[in-house]
Amino acid sequence: MGRKVFISYKYADTQVQDLGIYEDSGWGLKQKVPTKVRHYVDKLQEEIGKDNINLGEKDGESLADFSDTTIETELKGKIRQCSITIILLSKGMKTDEPEKEQWIPWEVSYSLRTVPNDNYTKQMNAILGIVLPDETGSYDWYYKSDLDCNCTTHYTSKLFKILRDNSFNIKDKQFRQCNGKDIYTNDEPSFFKTVKWDEFMRNHNYYIEKAIEIKNNKDAYDVHINLD
Repeated sequence: MGRKVFISYKYADTQVQDLGIYEDSGWGLKQKVPTKVRHYVDKLQEEIGKDNINLGEKDGESLADFSDTTIETELKGKIRQCSITIILLSKGMKTDEPEKEQWIPWEVSYSLRTVPNDNYTKQMNAILGIVLPDETGSYDWYYKSDLDCNCTTHYTSKLFKILRDNSFNIKDKQFRQCNGKDIYTNDEPSFFKTVKWDEFMRNHNYYIEKAIEIKNNKDAYDVHINLD
């Protein structure tokens, strides 16, 4: 794969499908541990290649411990090398803290910025959301299929605001009617495209390149960059 990828995720969220993770507990014994979102990152690295991935949050880190300048410096060194930021969307990724004190919104905001830096200007990254299955193995916490109307509802209220604002934000909105509902007919109505984990793992190159294509067509969208 020819893309450098930044991964934004909630490290310790365990509201995800169990992956059957065992870790060494000493004396050659293996002990089963709760699956965290970080374990899904490990699976991504296996699929895409560690050399192509820069990681975001580390276990236990909080933005409350960092100044804005330090945060930006941390992000610059990783995100500016990448052309796409992948956000792992998990059921428990949001906490009760203000969004400005959580890593994912900051990482998305910085990813979307164009930032001059000496002789090099960091360009806007593409952004792509991978929806992880919850503890029951279901994606229903974010997606709901409507077979009668052949459409899928996205529960964007589960997202951080900067991700909500970049969902279904195409300027030229096109709809069809079904059972009293307006249903988008645009091929890609959202600047922030999402995909199920299973589907991404089957064809990751396609979804990465599709997100890049959407970013290259950014003028068609009302893109939101700043944290409110």
